[in-house]
Amino acid sequence: MIDNNDIASIDTEYFDIKEKRAYSLVLQSRNTGHYWYLLERIYNGKQSFSIYHKHNVGNAYHPQKSRPSISACCEYIKEHDAFHLERVKKKNERRERRIHIKQQTHT
Repeated sequence: MIDNNDIASIDTEYFDIKEKRAYSLVLQSRNTGHYWYLLERIYNGKQSFSIYHKHNVGNAYHPQKSRPSISACCEYIKEHDAFHLERVKKKNERRERRIHIKQQTHT
């Protein structure tokens, strides 16, 4: 069961806690706006969390990873956000280069 220590481990500057239930949490990254559903699982007496992810409210969740604690989930999410933001940055840079090249060829 998710307890107050689990909740206290969440960086609320980075995450908005959208929903808290006995065995699950929904977090939203303030960095990317993505949603993360953390579902507690107990296997052989050990706690772990399955991580599910979606980009927008209307999307369906898709599975990501499993981590042993809420704090480990939060670290994974921050790493994922950094990867995602870098990918978006590179995509935007490529688009800007294409636009710039098109403008040069038309002048």
